[in-house]
Parts: sequence; C-alpha cells; structure tokens
Amino acid sequence: MKWNESRKAFKESKDWIIYNQKDDGRITWDEKGKCDPWDHCECLIALALFEEWDPFIKGVDWFFNTLSQDGLIYPEFQNNKITHNHFESHHAPYIILPLMQAVLMGRGDLITSDIKSKIKIIFDQLDRFRDTDGYYNWARDKNGLCDNSLITASMSIFLSLKALNNSSKIKFDQKLWSSKFNRDGIDRSRFSMDFYYPYMCGVKNNKNVFHNSLKDFYVEGLGVKCVKEEPWVTIAESCECIIALLVLGDIETAKKIFNNILQFKNDNGIFPTGYQYKMDIFWPEENSTWTNAAVIIAAHALFTFNKKETSKGNVFFYLNNLLQGDQAINPFN
Repeated sequence: MKWNESRKAFKESKDWIIYNQKDDGRITWDEKGKCDPWDHCECLIALALFEEWDPFIKGVDWFFNTLSQDGLIYPEFQNNKITHNHFESHHAPYIILPLMQAVLMGRGDLITSDIKSKIKIIFDQLDRFRDTDGYYNWARDKNGLCDNSLITASMSIFLSLKALNNSSKIKFDQKLWSSKFNRDGIDRSRFSMDFYYPYMCGVKNNKNVFHNSLKDFYVEGLGVKCVKEEPWVTIAESCECIIALLVLGDIETAKKIFNNILQFKNDNGIFPTGYQYKMDIFWPEENSTWTNAAVIIAAHALFTFNKKETSKGNVFFYLNNLLQGDQAINPFN
C-alpha cells in the first residue's frame, strides 16, 4: 500500500494537530496549552506530509516570530508564556527539517529570503554552543553554557546541519561519547532514544549491534519502551525506532512494530503518548500532538520505503541518502 492510499487512516491524527494549533500558529501538546518548539517542528513535518499548507505556514511564522534576534528560542511555553528561561542548542536549528520536508513536497517557494537570513542567524548562533571537541552543549542560560552534551540533542543538530549543507562529512568522534554524553558520569543507555537515534540519523549503521540493543527495549506485541526498566511503551519512541529500522533496511521489523502500535489508536483515531502495560493504563493522560506527528512520519516512511515516490520524499530518508535518484537540494543559501 502506498502513502496516498494509507494516509486516510491517519487523518484524525493530522486533524488533532491542527485542532491544537492556536491563532498565533503555535501547536500545543494538547488542550492544556504546553508548547515545546522542537515538538512544534515535528508537528510541522507531519502537516507538510499531508500538504496542509495553511496551518504549516502559520506554524512556521509563529516559530520565526518567536525566535530572538540572535537566533534562539525558549524551550517551553505554557499558554504562550515562557516557562523555562534558558535556550537548548537543538531547538532553533530543527526548524530546518519541516522546511526541508516542504521543499521535498514541492514547496520550495516557501523558503523566502527572510527565512534564509534567519536560518543563517540560527546556525551562526549554534556555533556558540560548540566546544573545542566539536560537540554541542545542551543548553545556555544567563550564566553561560550549562550541562553536558546529549545524544538525542546532538543527533538532532546533526540532521539539521545536514539539511543545511548536504554534507555527509559531519562527524562526532565516537571515542568521546561516554565522556560527552553520559551526563554527570551517569550511563544513559537505559533510555531507548539514546540507543536508536544515532541509527535514525545515519551516524551508526551496525545492524547486529542495533538488534542486540533493541532486545532491551522492544516488548513483543506492544512496541518500544522509553526507559529500559520501566513497563511503559511509548508511541513516539516506537515510531522513531521504526524510522531507524528503515534506515538500516529492516522493513519487516519496522512493519511489526508499526502494526503493534496501531492497536493504541482510540475511537477518535488519535494516539496516546504511552501505555503502562503492568497497570494496563494509558499514561500520562494525554494524546500529545507530537506523538501523533511521529505516527504520521513513521507511516509515511513505511509506505514510501519502496523509493518509488521520490518527489514526495520523507525528510529522514532524504537526509540518510535513501532517495538515491534525487539530486542534493540546498534551498537555504
């Protein structure tokens, strides 16, 4: 089944994203009003895949209207009020992924000269988070750089940089990973995102190592856990892991996990954030927009994996060079 045939099954997820978009363009998690700019961008990718250009443009406008003059954006808003007074290095650059997705959908006209100039400011600012080893500090506040680098944030930056300059030469010296990514000396291998994100982004590619790690997180018949020791399957993590599997070429396992998570769609066609299987409850009590966006992105990745719809490419495939017939696109210079 192709994407154009299957996307009807995820219309309600898309509509849920639009329902939670405010008049100013920001997309909140749900009715409670919380907004995270990175998750907002994830929702924009899903809207681009559905070619919902009016809410997409509104969301892009909100992002750039909220961006500071020096290319930074606060990491969380509640009812449009800033709730965290710092800046995270991976948030502002991630806007380039939904923009690239729009380009892949044939909407390169959306990349205006004003957007190009703001993208330049964002990535110039990103350099200020970088340390002497080439890694990016997680955040910055009024006191300066704070905290260690994180795998997921760094991989997000990797994708953003790749979208900016089409370079496969961007490297993070993996010999330094334990010292850079184990925050305050604590091993973070208990988090599934830290395991699969480097594969989803094409930084790692060893299939045997991936599948050995997947055993710690995959729950047969349910999906992928967020944290190794917690009986909690999360839909977004399952979907991102699906993309990682497709990047590795394992379509059968990707299909299996995707079919697992379909059971969690509620009667309104919307997906919850997660399922606590020992207590048999959905937890937390929310149907987050970004979770539904992740489902849409994974569905599109799965149903376009045959690479025949190259004009409707998935941005994660494109950045991992899976669309072999396409020429490199660089609309941001």
